[in-house]
Amino acid sequence: MLDSSLEPDWDEDNVNHIAEHGLRPEQVEEVYYGEGPFPPLAFKTKKRGGRVTECRYRLWGTDASGMYIEAIIAPYPGYGLWRCVTAFPMSPKTQKAFLRRTKKWKNSQKEL
Repeated sequence: MLDSSLEPDWDEDNVNHIAEHGLRPEQVEEVYYGEGPFPPLAFKTKKRGGRVTECRYRLWGTDASGMYIEAIIAPYPGYGLWRCVTAFPMSPKTQKAFLRRTKKWKNSQKEL
């Protein structure tokens, strides 16, 4: 899962990229660290480039204001960092799937 001890790695490239989608780094950080009203969901994926396989996470969550955001995160634990590859507002279809899974999570927490 996501490592909350890692620090975000922002530079002009990824800041400008997510800005094209109407987002700011703070919003992605709020999703990553679970500061929104719903807990984030992370799905592990692998990106293959030649012989190198890089671990990435597709992250679904909300920022502190409740905006639904989807982000692709590349963790680099050896450097103590995570990097946002891209982030954008969730599509209505993805938002529906996120809420369905979040509801299941909340129900399982009630049983504990």
